[in-house]
Amino acid sequence: MFEESILRNFAAVMTKNSNITVPKLILQRRFLLQSVLFVSLFSMLFMALYQPSLAFSTTWFGFHSWKQAGVTALFYTVAIATLILSKILLSNYSDEHDVSVRRLLVWHIAEFFVIAAEYYFFTVYFKLGSVEIPQLLLRIPLCVALILAIPYTIIWFYAQYKAKKEELELFKVTHKREIMESTDHPLIQFRDSQGKHKMSLSEDSIFYIESQDNYVQIYYDLEGKLSSYLLRCSTQKIEEDLEGTSIIRCRRSFLVNTSKIVRYGKERGHLTITLDQPSGKTITVTPAYYRTILTRLDSRTL
Repeated sequence: MFEESILRNFAAVMTKNSNITVPKLILQRRFLLQSVLFVSLFSMLFMALYQPSLAFSTTWFGFHSWKQAGVTALFYTVAIATLILSKILLSNYSDEHDVSVRRLLVWHIAEFFVIAAEYYFFTVYFKLGSVEIPQLLLRIPLCVALILAIPYTIIWFYAQYKAKKEELELFKVTHKREIMESTDHPLIQFRDSQGKHKMSLSEDSIFYIESQDNYVQIYYDLEGKLSSYLLRCSTQKIEEDLEGTSIIRCRRSFLVNTSKIVRYGKERGHLTITLDQPSGKTITVTPAYYRTILTRLDSRTL
């Protein structure tokens, strides 16, 4: 059956990659919460298109009556809240522990069963569907797993694609570094939260660094294009490593390379800075770092 085929493919994808490191993007809190939105929208679309041909008579989603619409909306609210809580807990857990593919798979299976239990409660409490309880206990977990397996598989492959793309760019940076080591451009060594060396960049190639939970996104120039690298490290640690360079903090979640600033001025009472191309990003400086940025800018010729 098609439903069983989807679930087998999902399990095969995760099992096949059980010895592969989980793409770091999957464990980033911002991405995790964005994935909840994707899963929710995908499941609504999937149920709307595929429900008529589902082999499960347990499905009662719809808006044909006020009761059905109300229960459907309530269930989705509870299920989304469950997923958000799960993603926050997963993000917190990954801060202290390594998350393998097997652990991630177990985590997803736990999500399936929790949401299946919620679905079972709604079905029984609101007296929806016409299937006996023993059949409900067998069909509902499979139905919920089917709905979640497809978007989770898409998310997994997307995160892997981003990781491979980042590795390719990192290879280019490493090759470029071998040439630059013989020049006067100072190189900055970037290490993750465990002290492992991840990449080296010329100070002159870095535009800005953005904090994202327990990660930092480093934006740099690679062959005339703006590239980025996601590094698992705190902003405070990065700031300490960059002490003495032209890269300083301009707001709580941003560090900026002052040598890349091409324009600055007040806008609506706030200092804004604009970076050189290919970034061209405009960042608002918060009052706490206003004087530090101005002092650094006044010390050089724009």
